[in-house]
Amino acid sequence: MMKKTILFGTLFVLLFANTAFAYDVQLQPFKDEERDYAKDPIYTLSALGIINGYEDQTYRPNDDLSREAFIKLLVMAGKIENKTSVGTIPVDVTKDRWSASYISAVHERKWLDSLLDQQGLLHPAQTITREEVAMLVGKSLLESESETARQQWLTTDWKKEQVVRSFKDSSSMNEAMKPYVYYAAHRGIMEGDQAGFNPKEPLIRKQAAAVIYRLIDKRIAEKKIDFTGYYALLSYPAIKQMDKLSHVIFGWSNLSYTAAGTASLNISSTVNRVPDGYEEVIAAADAAQITKELMVFYDGANLKDFLKDESAKKAFIASLLSTLKDPAYSFTGVSIDFEGLRDAASAADYTQFLQELQSQLGSLTLSVAVPPIYYYKGYDLKEIGKLADTVILMAYDFTHDDNMLPSAPLPLVNDTVLAALQSIPKEKLVLGISKQANQWITKSGITGTALKPAIADVEKRLAMPGVDATWAMPYFLKKATFADERGSHVLYYEDSQSIAKKIWLAKFYDLQAVSLWFMGNYTPSDWEQVAAQAVK
Repeated sequence: MMKKTILFGTLFVLLFANTAFAYDVQLQPFKDEERDYAKDPIYTLSALGIINGYEDQTYRPNDDLSREAFIKLLVMAGKIENKTSVGTIPVDVTKDRWSASYISAVHERKWLDSLLDQQGLLHPAQTITREEVAMLVGKSLLESESETARQQWLTTDWKKEQVVRSFKDSSSMNEAMKPYVYYAAHRGIMEGDQAGFNPKEPLIRKQAAAVIYRLIDKRIAEKKIDFTGYYALLSYPAIKQMDKLSHVIFGWSNLSYTAAGTASLNISSTVNRVPDGYEEVIAAADAAQITKELMVFYDGANLKDFLKDESAKKAFIASLLSTLKDPAYSFTGVSIDFEGLRDAASAADYTQFLQELQSQLGSLTLSVAVPPIYYYKGYDLKEIGKLADTVILMAYDFTHDDNMLPSAPLPLVNDTVLAALQSIPKEKLVLGISKQANQWITKSGITGTALKPAIADVEKRLAMPGVDATWAMPYFLKKATFADERGSHVLYYEDSQSIAKKIWLAKFYDLQAVSLWFMGNYTPSDWEQVAAQAVK
């Protein structure tokens, strides 16, 4: 039995088989969190790794922010290339200063011109003011506009905005910054109050988080993204949702490998089998004009042996191709979901298998599902990313009993995406979302292992009296507590709000798509989220 130990804090440590894997993420609430407008921005940016707290587990939301600190936030939020070698920088910024690369990135874009004094000094540690923040935000936003639109604003339109806004303290603004300050206001990133814009006031940390979050959200809010639905298990109620998808993967098969030297595709005798009435499902996908892949699942302990068994692999691929090319299904590709490869020695064998399969697929597509690689070392993400048309990242199942860690806290999802992006192009990476709940029951001081209650049961429970439901930070999951004759319950749930946040994260990283495991679990409100975000 594998021993797992988890320590919570800014550094999250997970031990598997006496080997430590560290996730440098925030998994506890900040001790000084404020329940105001900045709470969601602070925790979202913390999950993305854009902002950090302090070693004492505080965020210090009301502390002032320096110019260089805000510049770093702006660069990270915009995913601006932060070169290892520092380019041009103001004269008072040394190349070995912690912020030099961030400052260089915006200095080369001429965003700092109106911040420099007559001697060309930036004064990076100086507290940044509201007008300086607005100026930087305005320049970053205008950079993405066409040259015509940019010049129209800088020469004419900003003056119209100045009249509309009627800030009482407009005369105290830096003249060079005004066009950009008003553009930030025009785009809804920064606002004034009854006293005006307060241009010379310092910007505090929670205000900076709100500004940066709005800037990101404004950039991606109107983006659409492709969705892949897993039609598996009890998914018939979701058959009418096909029109919201770009791709569907049918969970209708698994690898059958019970003896050395032979293997086949099983589509009839396990839970992952072709269902009765499959023709209706195929017709619905065709009517929606979406691609149709067949998922092949396997998680047997002898998977590593199969990957070394040349005869078995050859027989399996032949069996698989026969089904893939069967006109009754008209599959457009295959999705391989082989799970549980912990040993790094299996990585080369798995890659070789995928190479052998891919070489025989012809025009059929290949997608590959991969787990977080922190403790599953049998997946060479770089090679898989080269071979597969898409890679589906199963960024979930972090569930841990000792500390009631749920399946997919947003900070760990983000960390998993960042790790995958080091090897897989974003154009191929699909963020997997598993619609599930994790429930712990404590009785007589003893807490049992995590349960996975049915989604329908969770929805019923949440509607009952006596349930205290909250939005749990920094997990970004619904948390419900209640008590009954079985004991006291703690339940974390991937509801529509948490699904929306994960979709938001996928759009932030410009990922290829989001996958939904599995379609039958998603509720009407979840599908509303998908419809609002989908390309189709």
